[in-house]
This record gives sequence, structure tokens and C-alpha cells, in this order.
Amino acid sequence: MRVAMLHNRYRTGQPSGENTVVAQTVDLLRNSGHEIDLYARNSDDIAQLSRKDRALLPFRSVWSFSAERDLTLLLQAQRPDLVHVHNTFPLFSASVLRAAYRLDLPVVATLHNFRLLCANAVLQRDGAPCESCVGKLPLAAVRHSCYRESRVQTLPLAASIGVHNTLHTWQRYVDTFVVPSGFVRDRYAAAGFDPERFEVKPHAVPHSGEVRSGAGDGVVFLGRLSEDKGFADLLQAWDSSLGKLIVVGDGPLRAAADERAGKDLSVQVLGQRPWAECMELLRSARVAVVPARSYESFGLVVVEAFAHGVPVVASRLGALAELVDDGETGALTVPGDSEGLRKAIGLVADPRTSIAFGERARQVYLNRFTPERDLVATERIYTDAIARHADSGRTRRGSWARRAGQV
Repeated sequence: MRVAMLHNRYRTGQPSGENTVVAQTVDLLRNSGHEIDLYARNSDDIAQLSRKDRALLPFRSVWSFSAERDLTLLLQAQRPDLVHVHNTFPLFSASVLRAAYRLDLPVVATLHNFRLLCANAVLQRDGAPCESCVGKLPLAAVRHSCYRESRVQTLPLAASIGVHNTLHTWQRYVDTFVVPSGFVRDRYAAAGFDPERFEVKPHAVPHSGEVRSGAGDGVVFLGRLSEDKGFADLLQAWDSSLGKLIVVGDGPLRAAADERAGKDLSVQVLGQRPWAECMELLRSARVAVVPARSYESFGLVVVEAFAHGVPVVASRLGALAELVDDGETGALTVPGDSEGLRKAIGLVADPRTSIAFGERARQVYLNRFTPERDLVATERIYTDAIARHADSGRTRRGSWARRAGQV
């Protein structure tokens, strides 16, 4: 099968699970014999634009005629069997969907986040979940400066959401939506999208096969050091009696983390580390902790821990509640409840419990999150989308014929 893959890469230096997922998907499909034409743009390139083009970028993020024209030429030359769209912001825009539609090509769109519903794409405000704009005109987003704390920068995003949801642009041009969790599907359904056109396909995590030996040692937090990730709650919950806390990452609360480490020898702050080293730290952990205060559309850290046979303590929030089976592969806690978080870590960090939960977590990984299973699911989604597109084409043609009095 020949697939045109579209993705607007995030800026270099900005950690992006989406960039990683797209790269892994391309490699997986190519290694399986599929032809993948990757059409990528990079947000780094914005800095090289002329002053005029930078000024026009907010408008082009709503609808880019140049991106539509470029993709039309590309698709006419390559004639893929299907177009798979990932992130379109800010250099593509939804215009690329119409390019594929006009060439009668099936379209699959992976929605990694909530950008079609929310200006900051994560359904979050002031470090807490927010659904003020779900299913509505996103006026609240502008009022609260939800994108980069700027009304000026939020306005074009809010306009794009309002325009395309009013015109049903994505619903009209996309045959199948792919989301990483049932939680993401349900939020889009609440906004008026047809849940029957959604496929839930969790992200895969490649793994070497090396797993934890024994109960491991220490509690690992791997992520952004910020309020919305629950890091402040973790610091408040932490007690040296729980063992050793290894903090991997950076963010607004880095200074607070360093200060705590200076006073408490059970806390070790490592900052940003290469991915391979992060996986080593996970593999040696007694438990991984994901105490988020805001929605997660998936939870790669959870699955990476499972792949290494390590249980997870996570918030009962968003997709995390789908990934962690409370009392089986880890524990779920109420977001913001430091005392509950402390008790959950203490429970799962018990050596015998950690080993038992970790073995179950590893089996869950093998059953649901391997690249091999991801390949089978992706190929099925593509085949179904092609069939759905063909059926919708016959429906459209039949409707046109009836209106013309031909049948």
C-alpha cells in the first residue's frame, strides 16, 4: 500500500511524543513493505520566514491555500492509496484535507490531542482540566488567553476551531479518525463528532525485550516538572520513608526540585536525559509515578514502564485511568490528593507487590502495545478507511443521480 503521511513537526528542543509516534509509524510501515511518502514541515522553519509571511501565518493556520496547492501537486504525482494526516498546525492547516478530497483519496486523521476543540490543545487552564470550549464557540479561550497566555496568539486558533467546527470541515473530509484512547474519542463525541467514525488505537512502544530483574529500587518521575503534571503534589507527598525519588525532566518547578534535593538526600534530580538513559532508569525502578492534574490523551511513560515490567501509580484522570488497572498493574489516585498519592506509592513500592504488579504490567504491554500489534491495527484501519471512502463515494454519486432524476 502507498500512503502519503503528513505531519507538521514541533520545534526542536520541545519534547514531542507526536514527533516520536509519527517517526515510529513511518519506520514500522516501511519495514513491513509499504511505500510511505512523508510530507513534513517543521515549525523551526517559521524563524526563516519573511516578516510578511510571519505576519500572515496566523491566517494561514486557519486555511493555507499554498499548502493545499502544494499537496495537490504532490498527490497528483504520487497517487497514493490513502492520505494519513497527523498534526496540521501551523504550517499545513485543514486545507490539506480538501486537497485529498478533491482527488478522491481516502483520508485518515490521527488526533493526538484536542486541537480541534481547544486553543491550547490539551483541555487545560490554570493547571486543571477545562472543557469550557468543548462543543461551543471558543470565546472563553480568547478571554482567558489560553494559547501562550496571549489573546493575540489565541485569537487565530480560536477562529480556526470556530470556523472548521461550524463548517464541519474535518467531519466532511476525513473518512476515519484515529485516537490513542477512548477518553479522547469521548471528548470529541461530546463536541458533536460522530463516534462511529473513530478508531481507538493506542500508541505502540518499541522494546528491546529487557525487563526489570527483581523488585527494582526507587520511585521514578519522568516528565515535565510543572503543576499540571502533578509534580508539586509529588513533592508534597514525598517522604524519605518511601525510599528514593529519582526525578528526570525539567520545567517551571525545577528550582523547587533542586531546593528539595538539597535538603532531602532521598530526592535526586537528574534533569533532562537521553531517551535510552530514561529507559534504563525506568527498568531499574520499583515504581513509576504519573500524578497528573490535567488530562492526558495517552500516557507513553505508563506504557514504557509496563514494557519494562514496572508498575505505575497514576492519577485517575483522562486516559491514565484506561491504562493503569488499579490493584493489578499499579494504583490510581485522586488528582491533587497528596496523602492518597503517598499511600499509593507506599503500597505499590512494597517489594512483593511491585513484582506481582510488574509482571502483570509486562503482560498488558505484550497484549496491547507492541509494534507488531500496532502494525496489524494500522493496516486494518487503512483497509477499512479505503472501503468506507468507496462506500461514501457511491452514496454521494447515488444522491447526485437521484437529484438529477437519473434513478
